Amino acid sequence: MKTRAIILKKQDVNEYDQLVICYTEELGKVTAIAKGILRPKSIQSMHLDLFNLVEFELVAGRAMPIITGAQAEELHLKLKKNLKCLAVAYSFADAADKIFFEHQKDVKLWNFFDSLLKELDMTPEDMRSFMQVKQVDFMDILGYGTGSSGYTAYGALAQRKMYSLNFFDLVMDLGVEV
Repeated sequence: MKTRAIILKKQDVNEYDQLVICYTEELGKVTAIAKGILRPKSIQSMHLDLFNLVEFELVAGRAMPIITGAQAEELHLKLKKNLKCLAVAYSFADAADKIFFEHQKDVKLWNFFDSLLKELDMTPEDMRSFMQVKQVDFMDILGYGTGSSGYTAYGALAQRKMYSLNFFDLVMDLGVEV
């Protein structure tokens, strides 16, 4: 099956493979394996970078789908060069990984992630305000209403500590300009 996806997280497995957690347009959150991506001459590795919008094919594997023929559509290079933008992107990717169930398609969530990364690629001026607005939007999409107060409800949903929020606060407090 051919699909478009935003890469949220990667984890090394075996010698040359990686688990890739992504949010796909057609299937929702999917965990798949990218075989041989860690080999020095792997062409797929640059396409399956974090926060890229990618088109690839999923084929059935024994335990999980296998990614083949990955082709990056959007790389979001400005986002990746700015530590504050990365902190925001990581926090939403972390939330998606901890909160979302596999194979639960949601068009609003797809549009949210796609537009979030595009906006971060344009480097918003006030990152704290941007983060707060996006957290409220995220909570609305998840059905928790605008009464949600950002961090607390956001972190409570995951029912686990979200270190990405600590990282975001640290980066904002340091006043790092990249």
